[in-house]
Amino acid sequence: MKKLFLVVGLVMGVAVLAYAQSASEVAKQVAKELRDSGVITARDVPSVSSSVKTLVKSGASADDAKNIVARAAHQAKAQGLKGKELAAKVHEAVKARKAQLDEAKKKAKEEKRRAKQVEKEVKEAERKAKKASEETEEEIREKHQKAGKESNKGKGKGKD
Repeated sequence: MKKLFLVVGLVMGVAVLAYAQSASEVAKQVAKELRDSGVITARDVPSVSSSVKTLVKSGASADDAKNIVARAAHQAKAQGLKGKELAAKVHEAVKARKAQLDEAKKKAKEEKRRAKQVEKEVKEAERKAKKASEETEEEIREKHQKAGKESNKGKGKGKD
């Protein structure tokens, strides 16, 4: 049993490590693309890269992260922001998108919980309906049996 837990732990650790590496790789790739297209400068790459990594870890796709960062960088440049100010603008946009993603996850989780509750209520209603149906069938059988016995009693009296 201990070996099973150890193996599961190792597999989970490798999966987490692989996920973290993929988020880092996506962040590097997106930052490189933005730098190559002139949206950001080489000096902005580290801060933008960390922002992209944060988005990807929050569940955003690489394209979504790239679009958000690019839009924020363009807006910052239009306002004349550079360096730390540009990075702050990007971080602000990332923070807002991360909040949206977290809210969407919460809503999805709540909907899933509601669906399970409804499913549970439906199963309970089906169980009660089946029980009521079985009780009704039993009552009908009993009435038929009583009617049959009374009918037999009536036939027996007429012959005596």
